Amino acid sequence: MQLRSQIMKIFEYFVLTLALLSLQNIVAQKYFKIANDVVDENTFKKGLALMAQEYDPQVVTYKTFERVMAQDSIIENIAIVVMDEDDDDRVYRVFDFLDRPLPDFNFADDRGISVYKQDFSGKYTVVGLYKDPVQVRNSHIKSMNKLVETGSYNAVALIAKNGEKGITKKADFPVLNECIDWYIDNISIPESPKFLVIDEQGKLRYIFQDFPDKRSSTTPIDSVHVKIFDILK
Repeated sequence: MQLRSQIMKIFEYFVLTLALLSLQNIVAQKYFKIANDVVDENTFKKGLALMAQEYDPQVVTYKTFERVMAQDSIIENIAIVVMDEDDDDRVYRVFDFLDRPLPDFNFADDRGISVYKQDFSGKYTVVGLYKDPVQVRNSHIKSMNKLVETGSYNAVALIAKNGEKGITKKADFPVLNECIDWYIDNISIPESPKFLVIDEQGKLRYIFQDFPDKRSSTTPIDSVHVKIFDILK
């Protein structure tokens, strides 16, 4: 899922008159962060309604990939989505787990050792979601190795289809293959890789829609997520 540039241009048109809000001065209510802009709920709803008219009959909605509290206000870090009706269940189910426990998993690695979701308890963990082994880039492995080497974080990759042992040899974290049933039963199979951040208790706290990149305009708010972003980018 990408933030489409034409969508953002339309949305920005409706928020030009609203000054950017400082998180330190936010009044208690709900806000939405879209790329580098933060808008109040009323402004956001008006903009979204006008966008819905523009893209009818497609569905215009948003997906929250991070939710934080700031001085009793809620800030939702979101992506605008234009989709067909059946895409919500087929593509975006993982977003339903934000702030909830990620479904348990148990797979054997290429050595036959069972790896459980509970094995990663106690540390923030980045979970790489891949449809195919070819989507696992060397740069992903290198950055996730760097994350693990800090000693403060875990990482794991779940590949829906059968993977290559060469990938496992390069990784300092578990790379688990043939996870397709878990995807189908729980979060749907991603067409493009997604990267989840789960906390010490296994709750989903952040969804990277693309692998972190220093050029990205979509960045975390929470300081823990920012640290992970900075290591991976």
